[in-house]
Amino acid sequence: MQTSPLKPFALACAVLSVGLAGAAQAQTPAAPSIHFIWMGGDDCPPCVRWRKEELPKLQASPEFKQMRFSYVRKVIGSAVPPTLFLPDEVVPYKDQLDEASNRRIGSPQAALMVNGVVHDYFFGTRTAEQIIDMVEAVRTGRPADYPFPRCLKVAKTGRTCEKPA
Repeated sequence: MQTSPLKPFALACAVLSVGLAGAAQAQTPAAPSIHFIWMGGDDCPPCVRWRKEELPKLQASPEFKQMRFSYVRKVIGSAVPPTLFLPDEVVPYKDQLDEASNRRIGSPQAALMVNGVVHDYFFGTRTAEQIIDMVEAVRTGRPADYPFPRCLKVAKTGRTCEKPA
């Protein structure tokens, strides 16, 4: 049986095509890993109100399904809780949370972690829509769309940022 001279050429083109497609996929950046950590307790009226009014809206959003969410119970008069009292998925971030919070007491506190690193840390509440905007800006890689000046370490007092992003 005689083989066509075009068959080896077609096979080489197919192999090249698969190789190029694989290279293109390898260069596509992976979606960022986003973890939103919310810290507060029942002794904090804004925390209670946020969990009742904003958290359900956030949970209903498509962006919530694209991130990890952790709720850390803490009282107003405490800083980031000791490791023993943190959910397992938050324990790896303990040192970063202590640094970003400047070991301040107060509630609520929140951290947006991106690829395992503090991306933004803040005291106080933000609406579900604002958090969705934060997550979407990170997810799409458009930092100009981030709705707030990012803070990597809050100041020891007040609502200012000691280390802006």
